[in-house]
Amino acid sequence: MSTLLQPMGVKSTSTLMVHSAFRGLSKQGVQAGSLCEFLLNYVHQGNVIMPTMTWRTVTKAQNCFDVEATPSHTGILSELFRTQFAAHRSLHPTHSVAIAGPDAEYLTQGHHLNPGPCSDSSPYGLIENSTLKDDAYILLIGVALESCTYIHYFEEHFNFDAFLQSKTEHYRLIQTNDEVVEYNLHRHTRSVRDFHQFGNALHNMNALKVALFGDTPITLLKVRALSEVVRAEFERSPLATLPCHSYMQNTL
Repeated sequence: MSTLLQPMGVKSTSTLMVHSAFRGLSKQGVQAGSLCEFLLNYVHQGNVIMPTMTWRTVTKAQNCFDVEATPSHTGILSELFRTQFAAHRSLHPTHSVAIAGPDAEYLTQGHHLNPGPCSDSSPYGLIENSTLKDDAYILLIGVALESCTYIHYFEEHFNFDAFLQSKTEHYRLIQTNDEVVEYNLHRHTRSVRDFHQFGNALHNMNALKVALFGDTPITLLKVRALSEVVRAEFERSPLATLPCHSYMQNTL
């Protein structure tokens, strides 16, 4: 793993956002706890971030989210990280994020203050609009750009009405002190997204690298470059992540 991180400039002070499907690594004998420890040791002065999403299980019908007790559905790595390594988890019913590092409290404290999953007050928005972006990376283990939640931030920022449902859903959020926050959420629409369209541009900028661990693909990309590429596309089209936009761009 370090042979991928180091050449791309990941340092001890970096912020590393990790999306994973861990089964492939597990079959090759990698232990989830050991990988968590490796990542935390590598960026020991920075931040490790893992989504702990619950949009499948916390729903309009089952509308209570407990920041400590509600498990994520994003796999064993993120759930182990949440329960054994993270210092803070953001208070959000569908798109919570667990973080370990010096900026963990700052990045998680306001996720519930806006009605979208990836708003300006989410960890993604706070990174995007701060100097943290300059030293931030996204690590995709066993998954690819389709799992890059950071891109949803630009959908909300540039075209909220097109990418989020118009009707809100009501949720009860239980904090660590057992106080309850009443929260109204605009969920993402179910429109199919095309996040892979950004891969070639990132690769050409030397901002995206792919390696294999056995047969498991591991992708690393630079957040600043991702921001530049996705922003440019949304400035050209307010529907930049929809497949119909990608097709039109490729045929012009």
